Amino acid sequence: MSKTFRHIGANIEVMLDANVVVYALFPQAHFHERCKQLLVRGAKGEIRLHLVVNTAADVIHRAMVLEALAQGQFQKSAEVVNHLKQNPQTIQNLSRYKTILRDLVQAHINILPLTYRDLHTSKPYRDNYGLMTNDSLIVAVMKREKIQHLATNDTDFERIPGIVVRVPG
Repeated sequence: MSKTFRHIGANIEVMLDANVVVYALFPQAHFHERCKQLLVRGAKGEIRLHLVVNTAADVIHRAMVLEALAQGQFQKSAEVVNHLKQNPQTIQNLSRYKTILRDLVQAHINILPLTYRDLHTSKPYRDNYGLMTNDSLIVAVMKREKIQHLATNDTDFERIPGIVVRVPG
């Protein structure tokens, strides 16, 4: 069983999963306060937070979908995505996603690049541990950057040796 964010000591390098950032940025999210406090610790310099660039893109994408869902016209994310693709002007009228990068910078989150080599390095995490592609990329970048701690609400990462999983709960 994973320990919580409270168990992340000072000056620790922590990789963030998309769900933690999304929870922190949206007050209606179940773990909002716990995730927000983790980002506050990063902003204060107590811990060093990192995010892979494709994970940052996922956060921005989810922000678009969540904002459109909050407008009440749709019940499911898939409906929203279809609507946004067919009505690009709707995206232009959304506002929350436009501030996400600024929010990440203010929280002192270091956005790490993804390389071709990371795609190759991530393959064993899919093959041997059954991780989804984006999750395996997070692990590959963590290994490259020598980051051991991962803040996530996804317990799939517990299967990976050398990864210290910390959850909001």
